[in-house]
Amino acid sequence: MIKNNTKTNLFKKVYDFLILLISMAGYVPKNATILRTIAMFASLAFAIYLGNYQPNNSNLAISYFLLSEVLYLGFISVVLSENGLRHWFIKKLGDENDGYLAFEAILGFLFFHNGVSIGYIASTNPDGLFTFINKDFLLIIVALLFISGFTIKIFAAKAVTIEIYYWKDMFLGKKISDFVVTGPYKYLSNPMYGIGQLQAYAIAIWYGSKYGLMAALLNQLLIFSFYYLVEKKFIKRVYQKNILQPVSVKQTTINKPIEII
Repeated sequence: MIKNNTKTNLFKKVYDFLILLISMAGYVPKNATILRTIAMFASLAFAIYLGNYQPNNSNLAISYFLLSEVLYLGFISVVLSENGLRHWFIKKLGDENDGYLAFEAILGFLFFHNGVSIGYIASTNPDGLFTFINKDFLLIIVALLFISGFTIKIFAAKAVTIEIYYWKDMFLGKKISDFVVTGPYKYLSNPMYGIGQLQAYAIAIWYGSKYGLMAALLNQLLIFSFYYLVEKKFIKRVYQKNILQPVSVKQTTINKPIEII
């Protein structure tokens, strides 16, 4: 019986981990609809098409990245500001929950393409920036950066829950759980937007792509800009008035982006 319970718990942990990964990538299974599923499969097909049939199309890669960046950062900035389009979503869909689910579906789509576009621009513009470094040593550096960033991002998302990862509290304009500081937030003030972005740089370094590095940096600067211009105001308005200590990104409620993925 103990062995069966151990296997069940292990299976559940693996299952929960996979669900978290899929949700972070842009598709939240528990809120899946036919339209969301079609959009995700179409997005996957598009990503495969780019890799297999447009592997060296630099112009397409740059255009795709810039478009995805504008749509992603523009969308969250316009919708999640205090008087933003979140009110329109709620009014149009009839209630807060339906409004949020519509917002989440669009944001998930943008999450996915934002992440793919950064990897794609790096892979299509290999400039050989780091050819002077031993390839085995370069692989170690890339692996450390990727694993560090990816691990921190996963644990940060787990700590804040997928709802806050998708900024549900900001969409509703209120906290949806008690303030907590767990996981990476015990040690880092901003793991999601900070170290959690290292995997994008790792991919760019592996390809030796200056455009990949520029894309990763631009994406990170823009998400920090969103934090300082929009999210921090929400944190002060909703959380800091009741909390004596300073609050950082994604320490709200159970905090959360972007994006990169």
